[in-house]
Amino acid sequence: MDTPASNTEAPPTPSPAPPQIPSASTTTTTSAPAPAVASAPIKKQYNKRVSKKKVEGLLAYTTAFVPGTYNVKIPAGDYLQKERNVDVVRQMSLEKARREEEGLSSKIPTAGDGERENPLSKILVIHPGSRNLRLGLASDFYPKEIPNCIARPTKAVQTSGSRKAPVMGSRVKSLKEQHERNNKRKRGEADEDDDHLEEDVEMSNGDDIGEWVDPIDESIGYLRDYLRNRLVQERLATDWRELTRVKANNSKVKPELLPEHNDPYRIDWTEPEGKPFFIGTDALRLPESAGYTVRYPILHRSLNRRDWASSQTVLDDISTIITSSLSTQLSIAPRDYPFFSVLLIVPDHGDRVFIQEMTHLILQVLGFKSIAVQQEAYCAIFGAGMSSACVVDIGAQETSVTCVDEAMLLAETRIKLNYGGDDITSALTHLLVASNFPYRELDLARSQDWLMMDNLKIKLCTLEEHLVANTLWDFYVPRVEGLTQKWMLRTFDENILAPLVFFDTRMIDFDEKKGQGSFRFWNTSDDKVTDEITSAYEEPTSAMKALTSHLLPGASHTSASGFQKSEAPSNSESTTPAPAPLAISSNSSPEKPNASLSTTLAQTPVPELNLPSTASTPTPAAGGAADADTPGTAAPALLSLPTLASLAPQPTLSASQIFTASSQSPLDAAIAASLSLCGTENKIRTLSHSILLIGGSSSIKGLPAFISDRLPPLLKQRGVPGNGEVTIVPPPRGLNPRYVSWKGGSVMCNIEGLGDMWIRRDEWEALGVRALKDRYMWF
Repeated sequence: MDTPASNTEAPPTPSPAPPQIPSASTTTTTSAPAPAVASAPIKKQYNKRVSKKKVEGLLAYTTAFVPGTYNVKIPAGDYLQKERNVDVVRQMSLEKARREEEGLSSKIPTAGDGERENPLSKILVIHPGSRNLRLGLASDFYPKEIPNCIARPTKAVQTSGSRKAPVMGSRVKSLKEQHERNNKRKRGEADEDDDHLEEDVEMSNGDDIGEWVDPIDESIGYLRDYLRNRLVQERLATDWRELTRVKANNSKVKPELLPEHNDPYRIDWTEPEGKPFFIGTDALRLPESAGYTVRYPILHRSLNRRDWASSQTVLDDISTIITSSLSTQLSIAPRDYPFFSVLLIVPDHGDRVFIQEMTHLILQVLGFKSIAVQQEAYCAIFGAGMSSACVVDIGAQETSVTCVDEAMLLAETRIKLNYGGDDITSALTHLLVASNFPYRELDLARSQDWLMMDNLKIKLCTLEEHLVANTLWDFYVPRVEGLTQKWMLRTFDENILAPLVFFDTRMIDFDEKKGQGSFRFWNTSDDKVTDEITSAYEEPTSAMKALTSHLLPGASHTSASGFQKSEAPSNSESTTPAPAPLAISSNSSPEKPNASLSTTLAQTPVPELNLPSTASTPTPAAGGAADADTPGTAAPALLSLPTLASLAPQPTLSASQIFTASSQSPLDAAIAASLSLCGTENKIRTLSHSILLIGGSSSIKGLPAFISDRLPPLLKQRGVPGNGEVTIVPPPRGLNPRYVSWKGGSVMCNIEGLGDMWIRRDEWEALGVRALKDRYMWF
């Protein structure tokens, strides 16, 4: 019998529940009971960006660009990637650590310590000029200034093969003598032994037999006409018959002898004593009978290759001048040179050979510790306490115009003019001799006569027109044997006409300045390094090209694709008009050096523009004929095909032609060209109100006002925006204009940034010219 348990089935076993992932609430707080109702998700709140209030009228403190940190990993640069750069940085770091260590040790007071030595007393600032050498310690307020000349026995100079330096104004005299000899020869009055005469000087009118016409006298006539018109405009009444009375009075003057006990102008003449050389003032005070020749090793702000026969002799004389000057003026012996550093001030625009040779001379030959090189205009703004200025440096033989904006020298605004204070001295001498100068024995080849005329220039010359009158002056002539002579002199307009050569350069004989010698310098530069130099230190600048643009024929109004458009005539000219000297005549003939240049360029074919005519008679357009059925209407504007003349390259000037033509431009035209290329309108306005006149010849009375009067129309002529107002800034009170650049160099020695520009002697021995190239961007 079956039991009931067997007939019944077992109940199903419940399946295990799937694993549950515990929630965050259950894992953290297990004891808390779960909420009965799930809460809604919380919406995330985002903070709204609050727009900042715009503040208008913010101005930057400076317009100079401040670069960021330099990335060393840039493959295009070699900073800290080559041995020469790493060594320089290592030496800078060691020098900085040494200065910090010295600074910490100086703060610890020690018994018996005296006054700490000024570090500026170990830095020399040297500024070589064409006439004077200025040198001194950076801690001095004024430099020591000595004539930059050396006198050696004439026999030694002739033996070395050097030529005698030409005297200013001698070329015109030789032209006059040659003209007289040609007249005699053509009239049959020349002697048979005329073959031994010196080589004939080239003359433009040598074939004409007639009276000699002095080109300088002809230029003086133009200047007198300008001055007369100027006086009429200013309503200044002047009796021009006074000029004849001045000549008559000067021809009757006799000298007055000053007794020796009452002679304030008596000088102590140098005794030769058989010495091999004399420098500075001692060289200028040598009597003519001593048999010495005085020469200046710096010519036109570069090495004098005209009066020396070799490069080694001129460098030896420069070394002698510097060594003797340091010994006599600053009591620095050659054995102390390794403890001194030198800051050398060089021209804004010049040749690199001058900088290379002077650096090699100071570091290798003289043995100074290190050297830093800075440009004159850059130092001038530090000396004047300015950040932006148009620096006009009027030296003895050259004048430079450079714009500096926010302590950044604008390279394309540099202009070098081939005249200076010596040309005013020469012009004044010519004018006074024409007015019967009472001192008949005047000879500019003698050093003392040149100094006498240079002092007369400082005393007499002015640009104030109301001083045109019969004026009495006096001057003194020291004698080697005998008493000093006192002469009386009368002038009418000579003292005003002489400084006008800066604004009408036709009175300057530029052909007389030609000739720089033929020798060259060896073993001073690496050809590979020279090829890598891409700076424009000695290349023509945009300002120089702007001054010579009037020599080129007018460029055609063509489009960028080379097709000539005949839509409407243009009223503006593409070329800059030539600056008319003194506004006497805008179409006056240029100087002789430019005559051949303009003649050559005139032979180049210039494409003509075919513009539509607005007259009643139809004119055929370029590239097609006019419609004969529609008389009385203008031809439609057509796009003409390019002609052979339009596709030809436009004539350009070579570098030498640009240098020659631009260096003969008037001073006011050069300043206007430099200002017009400064950049933006704000820069031009700032620099035109900060024209800084420095240099020895900038102290001529009335020069700032004369420049301020002539610049505005020239700036408007060049399209400079604004009303053309300019402001001439004088140097700081109590500072001679000749010392502004030197003073700026001494101020720069206080700046910490100058520490990165020093070139050590061992670095120069290892790298040579490459040290200058890597350290200075403008070189």
